[in-house]
Amino acid sequence: APPRLALAEATPAEAKKEAAAKVRYNLRQLVAMARRSYPGVAAARHAVEMMEAKLYRAKWAWVPQGHVKGLVAPAPEVRCMPSEAQCIETTAHELNSLDIAGVFLRIEVEMGMPLYTFDKIGSAKRAAEAGVALRRSQVATREDKLALDVSRAYWGLKLAREIIYTIDEGRDHLVKAKEKVEEQIDSGEGEATMEDLHKLNLAFVEVDGRRLDAKKLERYTLAALATLTGQRGRPFDVDTKYLDVLPGKLLEARVYKDLAQQHRPDISSLKALLRAADAQVDLEKAQFYPNFLLVATAGAGYTSSVDDPNNAFYSDPFNFLGAGFGLALSWKWDQVQQYGRFKEAKAQRSMARAKKEEAMAGIDLELEKALMDLKGAQDQLALMDKGAKIGRKWLTTVSQNMAVGLASTEDFKDGLTAFFTYELKRLQATYEVNVAWADLGRIIGIHAPRTP
Repeated sequence: APPRLALAEATPAEAKKEAAAKVRYNLRQLVAMARRSYPGVAAARHAVEMMEAKLYRAKWAWVPQGHVKGLVAPAPEVRCMPSEAQCIETTAHELNSLDIAGVFLRIEVEMGMPLYTFDKIGSAKRAAEAGVALRRSQVATREDKLALDVSRAYWGLKLAREIIYTIDEGRDHLVKAKEKVEEQIDSGEGEATMEDLHKLNLAFVEVDGRRLDAKKLERYTLAALATLTGQRGRPFDVDTKYLDVLPGKLLEARVYKDLAQQHRPDISSLKALLRAADAQVDLEKAQFYPNFLLVATAGAGYTSSVDDPNNAFYSDPFNFLGAGFGLALSWKWDQVQQYGRFKEAKAQRSMARAKKEEAMAGIDLELEKALMDLKGAQDQLALMDKGAKIGRKWLTTVSQNMAVGLASTEDFKDGLTAFFTYELKRLQATYEVNVAWADLGRIIGIHAPRTP
């Protein structure tokens, strides 16, 4: 193909100036921009933050916890009889009085610290750690899928622009052929007829229709790239490199399987899911047993209008000061229901193991399909490349022959059709090879964009 920019068409001076003002990005830059800005990836990262917060709570579950209660309220007047030192009774009307004679102040603190929980805290911590690993692998999975989407749109845009260029190149031959036919008709020399002219005019309709479809594909893929990379509404375009096939030789399937085992985030997700299921079983098992805690309490109360009798056996809610600590046991006795929850956790773990086996088989099948697709696309490209070279030579030859009156309109249309057919198939095969490489990278977990 002659040297060119991978642009849709030759543009006027104003359009060229506008195109020059656009910021152009290569595939690596586009993928990096998408990872930074795409909302789907951002949402997955926030899910990691949420799970990290749960892990934080699990790590610090041993820290003493409790509550503080305080009260400020009006109080009646209550006096001891016969004296505060010998508070035998109080008058009945004072106890039933609603008169406000003073203020009541009270504060109480109760704290508890787990000492031994039969590994409930450890199980919760392991479950949260597995949850963080699971969420992080989901971020990587989302990034891999996004990289593939960006690669498809990038190569799709290149494909659309190469199709437009190819159509324009063939249209140039069509214009020259039409000029030759019109010249023969006007001069009355040669064998060209109005029927030949009508055929060429219909060929223009078909060619221009294909060009409209290609322009539509160009606009859509450019809009898709702008959306994926967060560049909508900004001067934005891709680099000006041609659509060329990505180089590379396929390795043995076992090599890719080993790479997938090491790098694919889906496999990390399955492993994390199993760890979380194991931790949940441990947690439900530990729920059969009690918790031992160190507890402490402290409190103080003061009422300005109530006497404070000096007697250790009196329970005085109005004026007091005290503190204490001790060893406590907390045990929710719900063994029948807890056994059901324990069995449910074990069943979920077994289900997670089965899903992992199923997913691993699916990954192997997906890898085999990707390798077959890539090999098939490479073979198709090699074949279409031969056809495109022949089609181009055919069109060039028949155009030259038609210019000197040695080829008919039908011969020209056959050559033009062959040129379009195989050149467009070659471009499509090139696109499919490049996308197949990107898909293989996603499947094995090595999603760095490749460029020719």
